[in-house]
Amino acid sequence: MPPAERSIDVAGECPFTIDRPVMTQRWLDVTFAHWPVEPAAVAALLPPELEPDLHDGWAWVSLVGFEMDDLRLTGLPAIPTTHRFVEFNVRTYVVGPDGPGVWFCSLDVPNWLPVLVARAGFALPYDKGAVAVTRQDEQLGWFVQRTWPGRSSAELVVRATGERIDAAADPLATFLTARWRLYARTRGGLVLTAPVHHEPWPLERAELVSVDTSVADAAGLPVAGVPIVHLATGVSVRVGLPRPVRSTPLPTGPLVVHFDDDCGFCSACVRVLSRFSDPTVSYEPTRHLGDPRLAKLSEVAIIVTGDGSGFASGVDGVAAVLRRSGLWGRLAGAVLRAPGVHVLAGVVYARIAANRQWISRRLGLKAACDLPIRDA
Repeated sequence: MPPAERSIDVAGECPFTIDRPVMTQRWLDVTFAHWPVEPAAVAALLPPELEPDLHDGWAWVSLVGFEMDDLRLTGLPAIPTTHRFVEFNVRTYVVGPDGPGVWFCSLDVPNWLPVLVARAGFALPYDKGAVAVTRQDEQLGWFVQRTWPGRSSAELVVRATGERIDAAADPLATFLTARWRLYARTRGGLVLTAPVHHEPWPLERAELVSVDTSVADAAGLPVAGVPIVHLATGVSVRVGLPRPVRSTPLPTGPLVVHFDDDCGFCSACVRVLSRFSDPTVSYEPTRHLGDPRLAKLSEVAIIVTGDGSGFASGVDGVAAVLRRSGLWGRLAGAVLRAPGVHVLAGVVYARIAANRQWISRRLGLKAACDLPIRDA
């Protein structure tokens, strides 16, 4: 999918409302620092359902610090440790099946409960660590020391200028901040989306004092140079229910299953599948994959490609093969694609994939050198 270049139709104004939000909150003292990056750098991190959103030929990466206030699930009282806290995230800008939105590379917070809730409920990559904010005269500073799941750091200190931004007259500021949708991917590979509504940003320009972009480096998006910096005093936010993006059809025509032939457990699974799948399904190692995005995805999932008609990975890849494995296989494949089952199966698949070499050793399973696969 090639990168997209488009224009924002609405200058800082959300084009819809959310009558029944699943969550409400306020974002205070929001601080943005934005850098242009090569589109290929962003594309390499995205699931194939999404593509980088470009402005003047560039993809963009932002560090964003803010204070979360009055966070509530609709109809419930405030949850301890989640009512008010500081947050710092690395994000980029994408276009998906449901339109333009934000892709979060990481979101750092100081408390465990938001991390667990956000990862489980929204599939967002929240991280745990020390996150702090300082305020002194016109200067605002954000500081991060991440401790889980890995270690990293960040610093963003800016000085307010008091110069307000007219969003209608600044298309780049609008492009970077007028975002009404988030995208995320579950551990099983399902891409979710949720609408996000808030008032137009009360934006003003700011000056950079100091910055540490290590969290962007850790996300695979190193940035350099002086960023564009914005400040906003605060907005009220309503978040809609996350749901899968518009269903992507499974690949058609002859299928090729790309699998990790260095993994004994993966090889054993392929041996079983090959006994039941019909002759339209063939098997070969992931090293034959020529698409770098699919090759990266294959590090954690099998990839099933069709005859020029797309691909499937993870649980969807298994479902695609099961559909070619007789009546019971077709039924099992349909069950795996059901939304609730798909999410649960994705969690199980991700755990197995992450520990596949350990499972292979424990079960004494050998790799697939004896499978009838094509050599390079």
